[in-house]
Amino acid sequence: MLATDIKPNRLERAKFKISDILEQRKDGQTALLVYAGDAFVVTPLTDDTETIALMLKAISPNIMPVQGSRVDIALGKAQDLLTQAGYLAGDVLVISDGVNLSKAKSVVKKLLENNIKTSVLAVGTKQGSPIPTQQGFVKDRSGNIVVPKLQTSALRQLAAAGNGRFAIISGDSSDVNYLAPKVSKDNGQTKSEEDSFETAKYIDEGPWLALLLLPFVALLFRKGLLLSLILVVGLQTPESSYAFEWQDLWLNADQKAARQINQGEHEQALATAKSDQWKAVAAYKSEEFDQAKELFNDGSADGYYNQGNSLAQKGQLKQALEAYEKSLKIRPDDADTLYNKEQVEKALEQQQQQNKENQDQQDQDQQNKDQQNKDQENKDQQQSEDQQSEQDQKDKEQQQGDKQQQNEDDADNPEQQEKQQQSSEMTDEEKQQQQKEQEALEKADKEAEEKQKQQEKEQQEKEQQKQQEQQVQLSPEELAEDAENKEAIEQWLRRIPDDPGGLLRRKFYYQYNQQNNKPDEQQDW
Repeated sequence: MLATDIKPNRLERAKFKISDILEQRKDGQTALLVYAGDAFVVTPLTDDTETIALMLKAISPNIMPVQGSRVDIALGKAQDLLTQAGYLAGDVLVISDGVNLSKAKSVVKKLLENNIKTSVLAVGTKQGSPIPTQQGFVKDRSGNIVVPKLQTSALRQLAAAGNGRFAIISGDSSDVNYLAPKVSKDNGQTKSEEDSFETAKYIDEGPWLALLLLPFVALLFRKGLLLSLILVVGLQTPESSYAFEWQDLWLNADQKAARQINQGEHEQALATAKSDQWKAVAAYKSEEFDQAKELFNDGSADGYYNQGNSLAQKGQLKQALEAYEKSLKIRPDDADTLYNKEQVEKALEQQQQQNKENQDQQDQDQQNKDQQNKDQENKDQQQSEDQQSEQDQKDKEQQQGDKQQQNEDDADNPEQQEKQQQSSEMTDEEKQQQQKEQEALEKADKEAEEKQKQQEKEQQEKEQQKQQEQQVQLSPEELAEDAENKEAIEQWLRRIPDDPGGLLRRKFYYQYNQQNNKPDEQQDW
């Protein structure tokens, strides 16, 4: 269904047609199924077409766990949905470019016996076209390019066997209008009007079980894998009103949460959702990663995978790696987990490299600071020594000048000279007293000098602390570089896919493994 004989390709055109069908359905219920080598329910019967449209966006080749084209299994599950919901009749619409008629024809006849018609919308052209891939085009086992052509005859016979209608996809709405079932008001009532979901009210349109069959090659992870969708529509209201009401109410809570998530109302969705899965998704979207991590903690491979995503988005990269490793122990070959683990490893490696560079820069800055402080201390000490030497020289010159002046004065004044001589003949007691006074002066000078040095040291420490605080603040260039590094890490983390299709893929893988199915058919390509 990735062939481009109709633009943009068969798959996208088929999705457009489903959207057109959903827009036209004002009443009644619709279900969407997909199938390849097995069949899976995307959305059960619901009147909430917005949810189906939302899930339709997630349909892609890589969500199916097994290769094949088992439309017979899909048709059987379509019948089960109608029967379990209590519907007396229904319509199945198969949208496909080809079908295994031998297996599907008998199932279609069985559905018809239960008042379930099967119609077909054929997608593609008789000429066909190659299926493009990143490596060129899809080839078969012999190396020849595959050119899938529309299997008009087989699809037409399938519709005839199911007493339904057949149409080839068109550029307008004529195909959809032709295929839409017409239901009378009489046929729209249940056997017991009192037990119906809405009493005294006719149903304009019954539910559809839509088997949208869209086989195409899975390009991302599993080459050669086919996927098909089924749209199912029923014609009458359910026989069991209790079962219908319970299912409808349960689905609506999570469907409403899905709509709220799609509209960006993540916090409201968290309060609305009933199932842990949707609560976890809403918590993840609300960036409540701690809560999401707990909700995903179910011990399964998917749980550990989603835990890893939550931790990675929160920036806890090491813990995210541990969660991915636990998931891979359970499911070693899961492509999503391996990819996300690789991205987180790269982000963690870049973060560690950035931290190392920052630490090296800090060490270099500190070394430069220490050298600057040492140079400043040496400079201050040299300056102090020079000043002291200069002062000593001045004091010496002053003393010499005073002594010379005193000698001149003494020579001119004999009486003064005599007094000085007498004074020089001081008693021992006077000498001791003079010595004590001199020692006291020297002690005071020393204390003053030490106090001055202490003040200078404290001032120097304050200046150093101030310089360090200033240097801690990054310059505009450093801030820009830091922002670039953070952005680079965020870019790695953004490569972790926030893909709604991943939920479907893991859900289908789990269901398939639980069923332990083994496909009995394989494509040659």
